[in-house]
Amino acid sequence: MSEKNDNLLEGLISLGCRVEGVDGTTLVSLPDDSASFVFERLGGWLYLGTTFMAPEEFTDFEYVSTLDHFLLELHHRNLGCRFSYADVGFLSIGAELYPNQQKPDDVLQIMEQISFIFEVCRPMCEQIIETGQIPSGDEIDDAFGVCDNLH
Repeated sequence: MSEKNDNLLEGLISLGCRVEGVDGTTLVSLPDDSASFVFERLGGWLYLGTTFMAPEEFTDFEYVSTLDHFLLELHHRNLGCRFSYADVGFLSIGAELYPNQQKPDDVLQIMEQISFIFEVCRPMCEQIIETGQIPSGDEIDDAFGVCDNLH
């Protein structure tokens, strides 16, 4: 691990995060232990991500393509993170941080943002899997707490 990585991880620890290595992967947990994130360097960029759904939660259901469509709609809302499928079929949610964003406070803020989006989106995704119905734009805005007065 490089000195830059050590400094960033030490900064996250000083903010109350827990850092651990599991099977060669660095995991960083939020101070309240509500979520753990993969901490992975990609050149100068940093990837932070967490599992959103395990394959068995969605792959055998009739409305998987509807779920994919909804995730694309969410992507276009500029949430600051994205959904992706991992090599082993897990649906993950994460973000890439460019070098200037890699300060402990910024990293913690991004992890909290991803955690918030996870909590908001998970019930909507479960609804889609069960019913095949994508929430309306207004329902999505309500779930995120977007005010009607913002134009």
